[in-house]
Amino acid sequence: MLGFPLPYSDELLYSVIARHGVHSGIVSPKELLQEVFGDTKVIATSDLPGHLKQIAALYPHAIGRTSIELLYNHTLFPLYAPFIGERRRKQLVYQLTENIRNSAHVTAGVAASRIKQPEYLRYCPGCMQAQYSRYGECYWQRVWQVAGTNDCAVHGVLQSSPIHRHDMHRHQYQAACFKICPVTEQQAGCWQGRLIASSIEALLNCSLVPVPELVQWGDWYQQLAIEQGFCRGKQIQHELVRDKVVGFWSLEWLASLDLLPQSRESCWLKSIFRKHRKAFSYLQHLIVLHAFLEPGWCFTEVMQQVVSSKHSAKVTPSQLAVSDNTQLDKYRNRWLSAVRRYGTKQARENGFGDVYARLYRHDRHWLIAINHQHSVKPDKHQTRLDWRRRDSDTVRELIQLRDATEQKLLLPRRSMNWYLAQLQHKATIEKNLKHLPLCRLFFDRYCENIEQYQIRRITRTAIRLAIADETAKRWQMLRLSGLSEDRLTEWARTFLKEVIGI
Repeated sequence: MLGFPLPYSDELLYSVIARHGVHSGIVSPKELLQEVFGDTKVIATSDLPGHLKQIAALYPHAIGRTSIELLYNHTLFPLYAPFIGERRRKQLVYQLTENIRNSAHVTAGVAASRIKQPEYLRYCPGCMQAQYSRYGECYWQRVWQVAGTNDCAVHGVLQSSPIHRHDMHRHQYQAACFKICPVTEQQAGCWQGRLIASSIEALLNCSLVPVPELVQWGDWYQQLAIEQGFCRGKQIQHELVRDKVVGFWSLEWLASLDLLPQSRESCWLKSIFRKHRKAFSYLQHLIVLHAFLEPGWCFTEVMQQVVSSKHSAKVTPSQLAVSDNTQLDKYRNRWLSAVRRYGTKQARENGFGDVYARLYRHDRHWLIAINHQHSVKPDKHQTRLDWRRRDSDTVRELIQLRDATEQKLLLPRRSMNWYLAQLQHKATIEKNLKHLPLCRLFFDRYCENIEQYQIRRITRTAIRLAIADETAKRWQMLRLSGLSEDRLTEWARTFLKEVIGI
C-alpha cells in the first residue's frame, strides 16, 4: 500500500493505523478496517494487536519492515515475552502475527493478572508537545499504556484521555491529537513511578533477549535469596524478603498497585522465590529486582544470567528401608480400615494423613496399589445446582434489566451476549442454557436483532436532530447513525422511507 505511514519511535501500531485514517481522510471505522486488513470485523486493540503479517505486507519490501520487528518495537509484547517461557512465547508470536482470531491476552497472562489495566488510553502532555514540535503531529506511545505505571519518566503524571481501551466502538482507531488530549499542567510523579517507568522503557527496548524457562526463574530467585543471606539452610526466610521489598518501595506505593505482600502462603512474593508453577508479571519481577540488586543493574544481563543457570532435574525420592515389620503392619492395618470406611481422599482428610505419609515414605508401592483398589469415583450425575430456581431467579433479573434499559437509546445492541455480560454468573448461564428454559425463552423473545438495532440508531439520530431543530439529508442521517447504504437492512430502509420520510 502506498502512503501507509511508517511508525515513529515507540509508537503503538494502533496509533499508526489511526494516523493512516487521518492522512487518508477516512471517516468510517469500517472503511479503515477494510483498507488495512480487508476485513471489517478486526477489533482495534492497543496493547497486543494481531494480524501483524498483514500490516507488514503494507510496506514496500525494500524498507524491511517485518512482523517480528513490528511485534517487538510497536506492541507491548516485550513486557510479557521474557516471563512466560519459550513455548508460550512462540505460541503468542504465532497468534499475533498470523491472520487468525487469537486469545493473546489469555496466553500472555494479561486476563488473569492482578495488575489492573488502565481504563482509558493515557498520554503525557509534555511528550505530546515534543512530538508535535518534531513531527508536526502526535501519536500514542507504548510506555504510556503500560499497566502499573502512572508516570512519565521525564515530565510527570500521565493523563487519561476520553478514549476507552475497550470501548463499545471496538472497531474504531482514534488518533492522538490536542483536541482529545488537551495539554494541561502536569503534577510531579513519585520517585517509584519514575523508576518503574524508566525500567519499563528499557524492558520494551530489549528486543533480542533470550527467554528463560519458568523453572530457571525460580532457581535464580532462590540463589538470589541465598546471596543476600536470607536463607536458613535451604529454607528461605520470607519475612526478611518482605521487609527488604517493603523497605525499598514503601507500603503505600505497593498497596496502590495491589501488590502489598501478605502473610498468607499464597502471597505472590513468597511464590516468586519458590518453584515457579506460573508466570509472574513484569511489574512483580521489576519490584523484586530493584529491591535486591545494586543501582544501575541491566535487565539484559539479568536475563543472560537466568538463561545460563542450570536447574536440577526432578528426582524421585528413593523408598526408605523397612526397619520394623511389626510397626509397618500396624500402619497398613490402620490405613486399610480408613480407606474402607472413607475412601482414599477422605481418609487423608479425616485424621489419617500421618499414616499416609508414613506409608508413602516406607511402603509406597503397597500404598499405591491399595489406594487404586479403594478409590471412590465421584457420582457423575450428582446434581449440585437447583436449575429450576436458578432459571427463575435469572429470568427475573433479565426482565428487570430489560425494563430498566428499554428507553435508553444510547446503549449498544441488546443481544444475548449483551444481556449475559450484565449478569454476575455469565459463564454458568451461557454454558447451561439447556437447563434454563425460561432464559432461552427470554432471549428468543427480547434480544434485539440487527434490524431493530439499526432502527433504534436511526431513531436516536432523528430525535437528536429534532431537538436541535436541524434537518439532514439521507446520507447525513446514515453517517450520524453509523450506517451505510450497503449495510442497511430492508426493515431499516422501509423505516427511513415511511417514518422518517427521507
